Amino acid sequence: MSVLPPGREPSQADIRSRWRAQRSFVEFMAAQPGGRYWICESDAGPVAFARVVRLGDIEELTELMVEPGHQGRGIGAALLRRCWPDDSEGSLVRVVVAAGAPRDLSLYLSFGVMPATGHWHLRQQGREYLDRRGREAAAAGAGDHAGLVLSGERALDEWTRIEPLALGRARRPLHEFMARERFCVARLDPVSERPRALCWVGGDGQIGPGVAERAEDLVAVVLAALDRVARSPEGEQLSLFATSSSWPLLRRLRGLGFRLYWPSWVMASVPLPGLDRYLPTRPPNLL
Repeated sequence: MSVLPPGREPSQADIRSRWRAQRSFVEFMAAQPGGRYWICESDAGPVAFARVVRLGDIEELTELMVEPGHQGRGIGAALLRRCWPDDSEGSLVRVVVAAGAPRDLSLYLSFGVMPATGHWHLRQQGREYLDRRGREAAAAGAGDHAGLVLSGERALDEWTRIEPLALGRARRPLHEFMARERFCVARLDPVSERPRALCWVGGDGQIGPGVAERAEDLVAVVLAALDRVARSPEGEQLSLFATSSSWPLLRRLRGLGFRLYWPSWVMASVPLPGLDRYLPTRPPNLL
């Protein structure tokens, strides 16, 4: 996590709206067994906090925040020692989506994680996106194949099959939550009729996570999700996260006018085999 510069702070109305949209996700993370939450307090109250969430054998640092006036005192390192008390050579895989200055990122290195890929927050205006998609369809005579919406149980089974191709592991508890809160758009193989790519989409316009058998398969399912959101009341501004190694998707999004809003890093204690075919979760607390 990082501190927003002056002039970009959310209003109280924005904070309330975001909390309503993200509350169930935060409560889901807090309910997972094996997690840890630490708070550092001064006489005046809390000055820092950190949380680790465990999903299967992935242990992800979802928050680490120190008030600016208390930074540089070793508080972040002390919290990390409590969240990740042992080395990372056991069966658990450590992951963090990290933003910040080089000093902040270097802190994570001493806890066994290394940069795996970039984690880019991309944005585009919904109306401009639809205009560009319409011009593409007119020029080509047809657009990309629309995504099929899977039932919750089938979506869970397909996520269990495909996600390990990207992350090396399955996170079924996360997708059980997604199946309750969102719907899953799929891209089917025309021969086998099995999904090649999957993407969760929320009724509030949240897109992700998404995954595909191949990096190029991810493009169509993400566009299907964007098409749905752009035409909804929540589609005034489109927002999603992408890995910097997902070149086919980034090339396509660039052509549709998406711009980089905020760069971060995915850091992990082991290589993650296929982040080029993975679309990160939104909100970005979890990869």
